[in-house]
Parts: sequence; structure tokens; C-alpha cells
Amino acid sequence: MASLLFLTQRIPYPPTKGEKIRAYRMLRYLAQRYEVHLGTLVDDPEDWQHVETVRALCKDAYFAPLDRRVAKLTCLTGLLTGEALSVVFFRNRGLRRWVAQTLEIVRPDMVFVCSGNMAPYVLDHRHRGRRIVDMVDVDSQKWRDYGARTGGPMGVVYRREARLMLALERRIAEASDATVLVSAPEAALLRSLMPDQGGRIFGISNGVDCDYFDPAP
Repeated sequence: MASLLFLTQRIPYPPTKGEKIRAYRMLRYLAQRYEVHLGTLVDDPEDWQHVETVRALCKDAYFAPLDRRVAKLTCLTGLLTGEALSVVFFRNRGLRRWVAQTLEIVRPDMVFVCSGNMAPYVLDHRHRGRRIVDMVDVDSQKWRDYGARTGGPMGVVYRREARLMLALERRIAEASDATVLVSAPEAALLRSLMPDQGGRIFGISNGVDCDYFDPAP
């Protein structure tokens, strides 16, 4: 069976809110077709009880702790290094080391990344297989909107984040076989920002679990 490296910024279980539902459904689907090597962050202490449930879907898995209070402070180092704060927030040395080892030793046939914030874990590594990044949303537009509505120092920070995230989104689109977003309009927005990459940008909606919501039972 082919191998796949799957990265996501939050443990995809329990599937009780948008980003976890999307990541969990994709993980479960891909686990039927690949030997999955999962790397993820755990930012809620309550979620550690679900580690074994997620691990059961995978050939291998690495769960890195993320203390959101600490990350809010440490991500400010991005102001000194010229990096997007969103990316620094989700950075973990242990996970970065595990990803590098997995790419070198396993040499997965495919890399699947949930969230643009996680893409830097793989962008600097050579990879012989396919690479797909599910950005979900165009984050740069979110920060641009915040910056337009906010004055003072925070407005400057938001506009800086918008500029740096757009640069990352372009880098992702250029380095990936496909870039996926949560809807056709969101995909159209990204295409408008980088029309030269439009042929590799796709919208895939979350859809509805018709069996679960079937009213008959």
C-alpha cells in the first residue's frame, strides 16, 4: 500500500466543529487507501483522551502539545524574524523533526497538509511524490479585512500578516500539485489573487453526511 504524510494543525477528533470535521473525514477516507503517517498538534488538554482513537487510523502518528497561551507569546518572535505570526504560532520543534525524519526515511508517495499554517513543515524539503495542501480558507484575505477595519498598531500587525500570508499562499500554490479550499467562491478568490496558478486551485465543500442526518431512523 502506498504511504502518505498527513499534517493538520489540530488533532482531527472528536469531529465536533468545522475544521476537525473536515480533517477527520479526509483522514478516514485516505486511511482506507494509504498507510498514513499523521503529524498533528494537540491544543486542548481534553483532546489527549482521543489520541488512541486517531492513532488506530494510522500506520504511524506524532502528537505534539501546543499550549495556546505560550504560543501567543512566542509567535511574537515572528515580528523579529519577518515571518507570519500564524505560522510561528503552530511551530513545534519536535513535530518539525518528526516530519523531516518521515520524509527522509518513509519517503511517502503523497503529502497531504490541512491548513496553510502547516505547509512550512514540508515546503523546505524535497519530496518525490505528490503534494496537496488544503488551505480551507484564504487566510490572507481575513487578515486584510481585519487590517482595513482596525487602526493603530494592531491594524499595522494585521496588514503585515495579510502580506506575509499571501506570500505563503503563493508559495504553497506554486509548490503543490493541488491547492484546495472549502468552497468554489473561496477557490475563486485565491485564483483572483494568483491567476497564473488557477489551474491547480480547487474548491471541495464539506458536504453533508446523508446517512447520519437521514430522518428515517
